[in-house]
Amino acid sequence: MKKMKKLMIAGAALLLAVTIAGCSGDKTVASTTAGKIKQEELYNKMKGKYGEATLRQMLISAALEEQYGDKVSKKDGESEFNKTKKQLGDQFAAALQQNNVTESDFKETSRTRALIKVAVTDQKKFKDADYKKAFKTWVPKMSAQQIVVADEDKAKEVIAKLDAGEDFTKLVKEYSTDTTTKDKEGKIENFDNSTGLDATLVEAASKLKDGEYTKEAVQGQTGYTILKMTKNPGKGKWEDHKKELKEQMIDEIANDQAQLQPILAKIIKKANVQIEDKDMKNAVASILEPTTNTTNTTSTK
Repeated sequence: MKKMKKLMIAGAALLLAVTIAGCSGDKTVASTTAGKIKQEELYNKMKGKYGEATLRQMLISAALEEQYGDKVSKKDGESEFNKTKKQLGDQFAAALQQNNVTESDFKETSRTRALIKVAVTDQKKFKDADYKKAFKTWVPKMSAQQIVVADEDKAKEVIAKLDAGEDFTKLVKEYSTDTTTKDKEGKIENFDNSTGLDATLVEAASKLKDGEYTKEAVQGQTGYTILKMTKNPGKGKWEDHKKELKEQMIDEIANDQAQLQPILAKIIKKANVQIEDKDMKNAVASILEPTTNTTNTTSTK
């Protein structure tokens, strides 16, 4: 969910950039009995509060587009958008509204994210040690059934019935409070730790073999969940999953400001950014300043 929050914030910054760009002049934007509010007043107020962050986002997007735009198709941006929309599910519209972002704005943000991933791919060289480390947290695509209940006592009641041999699908209909999966026999399909499912559920599911169910309920964001595994292909060897592991590492770097900072710094330096407004001269300072965080094991070209 952290990734989605960052994307929404970036989308809000993009919307604000458009708003600020339209606020330059003597035109009245609002009036009251106390007087009028001019565009320039609004611009200066917004610039003072959000200016540097908005300009930074605009400069990053412009530099990424110039340097990597020919490597990201319209389809790539749409794919990133659809992936996030699917992860948010029924919460997507509410998330847009909460952050005052339109679907069109968010599509532009999704393209920027696709550009960032291409930039990470271009600048990072992954070693065997990186793949092995990523493999420790990687899980394959799995499918399961779930029963979600409000409290632990109810969960224990469900597990007792499963232990007595009652049918899982029948208990889904009888007990589950999850409106998304209840009418689908509790099925959650093709999930892993990149599809937006609660991390605690993914971890618990990865320990189950086909046909097994959790003997203790998993406490997550929506309540207490009992899982039954329907398809767990197993992890196998890391060498067999280099493509998936690389995608996971790229995604993690794109979501980690400390690891992303040196990549964005190279991009901004190459773009030869010149900020003429003295009030926003430090807009990219946080990107260009070297970081002392060396937690990542990957190397930059």
